[in-house]
This record gives sequence, C-alpha cells and structure tokens, in this order.
Amino acid sequence: MSDIFDETEENLRADKWIGIVKKTWPWVAGVLVLALVIALGVWGYQSWQASIAAKASESYGQAVESLGKGDKAVAKTQLEATVKAGNATYKSLALQQLAGLALEDNKTAEAIADLDQAAKATNSALISDAAALKAALLAMDTSSLADTQKRLEPLMKEKRPFAAMAKEALAMAKLQSGDVKGARSDLQVLSVTLGTPDGVKQRAAAFVAAIDSGAIGTAQAMIKLPEAPMPVMPQMPVPQEAQAPAQ
Repeated sequence: MSDIFDETEENLRADKWIGIVKKTWPWVAGVLVLALVIALGVWGYQSWQASIAAKASESYGQAVESLGKGDKAVAKTQLEATVKAGNATYKSLALQQLAGLALEDNKTAEAIADLDQAAKATNSALISDAAALKAALLAMDTSSLADTQKRLEPLMKEKRPFAAMAKEALAMAKLQSGDVKGARSDLQVLSVTLGTPDGVKQRAAAFVAAIDSGAIGTAQAMIKLPEAPMPVMPQMPVPQEAQAPAQ
C-alpha cells in the first residue's frame, strides 16, 4: 500500500515540476533569445566599427601620400572624406591636417576651428590634447589672457601628456599680456621641476634669464616668432580601440 502512495506522490511531484517548467519556459527561452541577440549585436557593432576604421585608415593614408606629393587640393578632399568616415581617431588626425592646410593659406580662424573639433573628436588624450594645445597657441595672439588660460588649464592637469608644454604656453601668454612677474614665476618652476622635458626646461631658463637681464622686449618678441608649419602625420595602423570598442 505504501508503494502505491509513494508512486502517487512521485507522480504528483513530477506533474508539479512539469507545470512549473511549462510556465517558466517562455521566460527562459526569452532570456536565451535576448542573450543571443545581444551577442550578435555586439559582434555586428564591432565588425561595423572595424570596417569604418579600415575605410578611414585608407582615405587618411591616401591623403598623406597626396600631401607628400604636394597635391593639396586632392589631399583636402581625402581628409574631408576621412572626417566623414566616422572613426574618432582618424577624424581627429584628419582635422589636424586640415588645420595645417588652413594655416598655409593664412586662415587662422579656420585652423583653430578645425583643431577645436579635432580635440573633441577623440577620447585619446595624446591626440586630443595635441590638437587643443595647438589651438590655444594659435588663438593666443587674438585672445585675452583669461580665454587662453581657460583653454590651457585642462591640459595642465597631472598626467596629461602635454602638461609641461601647456604650462609653458600659459607663461608665454602671461608674458605677452604684460604679467612679467607671473610669467617669470611659472617659467622658474618649469625650469627646475623634475619630469619636465629638457627642451621646455631650456626654453624656460632662457626666458627667465632674459627677464632678469631686463630684456623683456626681446623675450616678448621671441613669443611672436613665425609659427612653425604643422608636421604631416604618417599613416597610422588601425587603433585597437577603433577595431573593437571596450565592453
């Protein structure tokens, strides 16, 4: 008799679990399908990003070749195509090259606008800060000291790649605006700070010496020397972050 009750109880338990499975299976299946869709979406997005990066790399490489041949009109078209391709890294690099072309045509305002866009185009501090620093230097002659300081201060933070150069630029802006005391103080600190690039140290020391000798006019004139042309950046390999965005 007990066997009959045991068998009946087991059947009831089985029926109960079958009922639970029937009720929960649609939800489980839905979760599995959702996970599959997400996985396929991530793969598709990464493939799409890699395709964009490859396209941008190709057009940027062609632009560099055209610049090397001196064909600026073709290079400009290719750089504009790189900007439109959608890859952040190559967009920033292309905008910086466009700024260089604008400078060669004495279109400083256009160059600054291109550099500002380049700085915002990528999260790579090495690339974005280079563009932002160049823009600040170009804008220095026509901007107030407050505006120049606003541009440079974010670049001066600890561990930023061009912190020392940004501090040097701010000292130059102070000297140019007549704040000789503030400029000398900043330059003196730069000339003795550990980790400051040797070139920056040497320039800072030279400016301090010029100020101390009373040759302030000479020091200010040095700031207004002609701007060096922007170098042509070589073609870069597809960045790892551009191939597959971090998850």
